[in-house]
Amino acid sequence: MEFLSNPVLAWFLVGLVLLFLEFLIPGVLVLFFGVGAWLTALACLFFDISLGLQFFIFGISSVCIMLMLRKRIMTKLYKRDAVNDPDEEFIGQIGVCEKKIIPNDTGKVAFKGTSWNASSPMEIAVGKKVRIIGKEGLSLIVQIYNEK
Repeated sequence: MEFLSNPVLAWFLVGLVLLFLEFLIPGVLVLFFGVGAWLTALACLFFDISLGLQFFIFGISSVCIMLMLRKRIMTKLYKRDAVNDPDEEFIGQIGVCEKKIIPNDTGKVAFKGTSWNASSPMEIAVGKKVRIIGKEGLSLIVQIYNEK
């Protein structure tokens, strides 16, 4: 195990192990620490640096790369657009009225397995399908869903 006393090789192997772990652990997180380990190996190759500085380079480079690239990689990897407003995912979705909705009063709508407070400018009876047209805080704004 004398070869592990070489910091370049040690950091390279740590990076390799972390990159292989990325395939086992979902979420594109370990990848950045593997790249950080490889950057630390490169620094050790060109400079004679202390162990403390090696760990500092590893930590800073891993976190900086993660902050700069994770969102872009996740978007491309999972082929989904980054949502600027989380409420946008609700707009246009269909739910079912659970408690009668009366104008200027709050009713209930079942959506994504959860019961939500809902309001509407029109009266909506229990059991009717509704389309979500907006969201204010934890309340949905709905209208009657017309299937065509």
